[in-house]
Amino acid sequence: MNTTENKIISFSMNQLLFKQLRFVGTMQQIFGVLGIISGSLTCLGIITAIVGVPLIIAGVKLFQSGKGFNQTATLGREEDIIYAIQNLHGYWKFNLIVFICSIVMMVIYIIFIFLYIFSVMNNQYH
Repeated sequence: MNTTENKIISFSMNQLLFKQLRFVGTMQQIFGVLGIISGSLTCLGIITAIVGVPLIIAGVKLFQSGKGFNQTATLGREEDIIYAIQNLHGYWKFNLIVFICSIVMMVIYIIFIFLYIFSVMNNQYH
């Protein structure tokens, strides 16, 4: 299969779909800003910046995707929906990175807790 081949997808837009696109775009922009804020707060710690930086980037991507959906609803241009979907793809990619980093940090934290408990128990008996 030729992956450089362009495929055309067309659909008709009605008032309900325009309204839904605007709502989705607005919600993405709101949650994008919240993601940027929470990523900034997460970056206050040196180690937690491992999660915070991708969270900020994901928030920016989600905000930009919302902008694309809003522009699609307003102007009905093909390039706006492409822009929205590309940024939504970036959002999910960075969200996956945040999820993996969070799991790794949680596992490391649990290991440190167990090591601390083990060392305290060892010192109690000596």
